[in-house]
Amino acid sequence: MEIKLEPIGRIYTPYFNENTPHQPVPDAPGEFWIEVNSDYADGLKDLEKYRYIYVLFHFDKAKGNMKMTVSPPWASGAEVGLFASRSPNRPNPIGLSIVEIKAISGNEISISGIDVYNGTPLLDIKPYIHSIDAKTDANDGWLDELEDKGHLLAHMFGRPHEHDQSHSHAQEQGHHEQDGREYPHENHGHEHAHEHHEHKHHAHHQHGHHASRNHVHKQED
Repeated sequence: MEIKLEPIGRIYTPYFNENTPHQPVPDAPGEFWIEVNSDYADGLKDLEKYRYIYVLFHFDKAKGNMKMTVSPPWASGAEVGLFASRSPNRPNPIGLSIVEIKAISGNEISISGIDVYNGTPLLDIKPYIHSIDAKTDANDGWLDELEDKGHLLAHMFGRPHEHDQSHSHAQEQGHHEQDGREYPHENHGHEHAHEHHEHKHHAHHQHGHHASRNHVHKQED
């Protein structure tokens, strides 16, 4: 059986080939938005009534060296099954993030921070529905078993935090790898210098050009 997926748009971020977070950082600096292909613009009707959405995308820069057990780079050497991780190197390299809607104008959605390269292919958008999707008894799986869980979560979300002497120097000064990218991990304040777009983009107003034509997609491996 053949399954074929086609992008329905693109996701634009300040991230090109480094300093991309492992998870969405809601208050990340820079501009983040989704441009849906014009053929699908009518499908955005009433989406603004939701606060959050699921964004499904294609890891188009994943290296493809898939393994059934993986060691998440931020998890102190833990080894888990691929399907117990969020590694981009999967049988079907599909990513999923939850982001907040800031504004919608035409076929463009201004969103909170998302953890993808600039120009990432968009596969689908679905509303996050509180009464259905919010699971109050959810846990953090194998993360709950890590002694330094709080510290790791602070890293993942770019939250200010302190380091104790027991934390691995190699982990602090090393490079974290995901999706074939390297993440220099020397600035513990997580105030990364991101490369920004050449012009200001605001989803609440119309402009006379398409973002996909005016933003260079520097998605180097």
